[in-house]
Amino acid sequence: MTRFDHLKGVFGLLPTPYAEDHEIHTADLLAAAEFCCETGQHGIVWPVMVGEFYLLGESERLRHLEPLLEKVNGRLPVVFGCSGTSVPQVLLFAREAQEAGADAIIAMPPARTTQDVGMDMFRRLGEVFEGPIILQNASDYVPLSAEQVASVVDDVPQITYVKEERPPGPRHIGEIHQLLGDKIKTIFGGVGGRLLPEELVRGAGGCMPACQVADVLAKVMEQWWAGDEPAARDLHQRLLPILIRERQSLMRYILRRRGVFTSTVQRAPSAAFELDADDKREISILIEAIRNDVGGYPFGPE
Repeated sequence: MTRFDHLKGVFGLLPTPYAEDHEIHTADLLAAAEFCCETGQHGIVWPVMVGEFYLLGESERLRHLEPLLEKVNGRLPVVFGCSGTSVPQVLLFAREAQEAGADAIIAMPPARTTQDVGMDMFRRLGEVFEGPIILQNASDYVPLSAEQVASVVDDVPQITYVKEERPPGPRHIGEIHQLLGDKIKTIFGGVGGRLLPEELVRGAGGCMPACQVADVLAKVMEQWWAGDEPAARDLHQRLLPILIRERQSLMRYILRRRGVFTSTVQRAPSAAFELDADDKREISILIEAIRNDVGGYPFGPE
């Protein structure tokens, strides 16, 4: 029996922190997990796109799973990202997640494969991982149609969650919700929480944004659950100018200002998205709209 019967709400995605030598900064990674636990987020996911799984070696990725689980210690569900460059690699990560005791796994088919390969991959995941499987359906990889998702869900009892990211997200969430109903427990939205209210209207029960302000999105979700849609929409609108700026540089910058990361080093930095002094000045202004809404870890000075 799994520790968590129903995964829902805002699951913070951990960016992978790096030290000056570009090795994984273990202390910062564990600090990010602690941050999620202490600020009211509903779950933790690592590594997926936000965690740059495609830049991580197999051994370093697997080496950090058990320390992450030990740090969280059952306080929140930990979802291990199993996406990889090949189906055998995805299955390797899933087996290791089973052995380590991850609460759930999430995966999408490797890029440049086919829908048939992707569907077969999900069926094979059901043979190696006993717990909940989250089917990630992302347009930049090998998206499945709603009917294909339904077929896989019928074939693999462990697939009880879907992260639906085909644009436009809310419409496809509605499509999955209509087609699958209570065959799945939760549909998670993507795009960093930018469309969260509309996703909730269409049938989503969760969201997976990068963790740096996911505590505020968790409050949006909880206000919505409590029936206070106006308050949820108001808070989301105040947060939205930060959400639309989400890039690796911004995630790391905000986590440093909140006292979580000590390093903002990137393995694959993009000069086009590096923050300059004017960017940081604007972010400081935008922070004021949510300063009193964060769940601890207040914003420090630049």
